[in-house]
Amino acid sequence: MSPSSILSHASEPEPESAEERRPRPRLRGHRRILAVVGMLLALVGGVFADSGTAFAQPPSGSCTHTCNNPPGGVSRADWNSALEAADFWANHVIDFHAVSYASGRSYYRLDQWAGRGWPGQRTGNQWFGYWEPSIQRTEFVYYGGVYNDYNGDLAYHEQNQFHVPASRAFSTGNGRTAPYVEYDVDYHAAPNNAGRGLRRIIRNPNTGNTYVTYDHYQTFYYLGHY
Repeated sequence: MSPSSILSHASEPEPESAEERRPRPRLRGHRRILAVVGMLLALVGGVFADSGTAFAQPPSGSCTHTCNNPPGGVSRADWNSALEAADFWANHVIDFHAVSYASGRSYYRLDQWAGRGWPGQRTGNQWFGYWEPSIQRTEFVYYGGVYNDYNGDLAYHEQNQFHVPASRAFSTGNGRTAPYVEYDVDYHAAPNNAGRGLRRIIRNPNTGNTYVTYDHYQTFYYLGHY
């Protein structure tokens, strides 16, 4: 099996506001060795689209690294869900002129727009409605906006694995605002903060490097370049 980049945190999950600092991560098992030698990535192209839900094909030019090969410890189903979520966010924009309703409240809508997605940090921290063609109804999804890479875990990986300059990959630990944006993987029949789940997509808009966490920021897997 091809090696894949994994970063692990020892702390408990941070609150959704991401305002608390987390301790430095530990790398579990033999993956500590992989991290020391550079966190090798499987350079395998291609696309896997077997989820049966909407927008399963990643946009042109994405997934140039690992997206066809689930890393060790990640099931094919979980990997497919991450790819589908990344594809969804890459191809949806916020429509501030249209709303969806749930429990007497209104929520802005997300509209499909190929290649024009990835809403930014300023419009995060709220729920959005969108039409889900696979089940023919409106669903709701949340994205948190700013992901504070307090310890510089993702910035460190970008700089060391991809030689990204510090000016494009940095953490809040150096006094600057993190560039990373977080998006939920799972969608729901109605907004429900308590039931959002643990899975998130994290992306650096400066570089396009995209990660997935299945355990609420304790472990990160490099997903691809979007």
